[in-house]
Amino acid sequence: MKKVGIITFHRSFNCGSVMQAYALQKLFVDKYQLDAEFIDFSNQGQQDLYAVFDKRLRIRSIVKNVILSIFCKRLFENNKSYEKYINTNLRLSKRRYSEAITLDEAQLYYDMYVAGSDQVWNITIPDSDDAYFLPFINNHRKIAYAVSQGAKNISIYSDSPGKYKKMIRDFDFLSVREPNGQKWLEDDFGIKSTIVLDPTLLLDKNDYTDIEDPVLEDLKKDEYIFVYATELNKDFEKLIQSKAKEENLKIVIWQPYTWIKIAGWSKDYVLPREQNPGKYLSLMKDAKYVFTASFHGVIFAMQYRKNFWVLRNDGMDYDKDDRILSLLDNFQFTSRLITGNENTAKLNEIPDYDYFESKLTVDRKKSFAFLEEALR
Repeated sequence: MKKVGIITFHRSFNCGSVMQAYALQKLFVDKYQLDAEFIDFSNQGQQDLYAVFDKRLRIRSIVKNVILSIFCKRLFENNKSYEKYINTNLRLSKRRYSEAITLDEAQLYYDMYVAGSDQVWNITIPDSDDAYFLPFINNHRKIAYAVSQGAKNISIYSDSPGKYKKMIRDFDFLSVREPNGQKWLEDDFGIKSTIVLDPTLLLDKNDYTDIEDPVLEDLKKDEYIFVYATELNKDFEKLIQSKAKEENLKIVIWQPYTWIKIAGWSKDYVLPREQNPGKYLSLMKDAKYVFTASFHGVIFAMQYRKNFWVLRNDGMDYDKDDRILSLLDNFQFTSRLITGNENTAKLNEIPDYDYFESKLTVDRKKSFAFLEEALR
């Protein structure tokens, strides 16, 4: 049995990051009969990013820390819950790494290496690292699966784009998640790539049942609205409140800091007492409506065939950040974008999943074809 080492954001305390990691590993093990595990790499930038308190000495960070200190016990418990969930549901290398310099091909013992998925090639984020370009691998196959540059073109945001061009050219098989990523690589570096599905879409919804985790709150199926967004402006909040009042639904806010910023405690909004990706899946699955501004929030809303709405923001741009827009375009769901100025009657419109089903079949076939060639 071939052994595969995967390097991605599997240690992020972020539901989408953990789920894409889980999906890719499960696919490798179940469909391709590979011995797949994660190279347990998480740099200091990633550890700081998901720490309860922001270590940066900026006024905004200090104010945020003061606010979060009121809820720090809950936040520390959440991080412990994520850590336990990751250690339980992902197969990890015995050794943990925090610096790229410690990654040594001679001591890793994998037959092939896979970078991705997620924004592992977004060089502007705090947890960016050259390790995700696999420069330490010279004598084994290197595969990039559904890698994303996020909204940041490497050739523009890097001081040394030639370095990245060289590392990317060294991959034996290269696939990306978004059209912009494909265009940037070809236009700026002359490198061709294949667009494939995010790993979370390569599994069926039933494949997640074993890792769903019931929430502690008394929330009954179809009796609440699930909000998964880091920002919730007044227009969006008012629209969600109106729909909740109209149908006598509870409002569940996933992100603690969002709940704090909008004074969720004073409006009887539910903030789950314990958070991890399994509880996120359960809340998504049983919600009557889903409101999100997250790439993977959209994916799991589609996976569970929910009535979902995407909270459009200024950052969603076809020329720059096309992550959510290209995803919606691909499945003909651009009508699910809202601005906050809609009336509640609009929210009764049910998504048409017929095209989604047929397009998903086509895109899966293309993604599997890429993997079958790369992994053989």
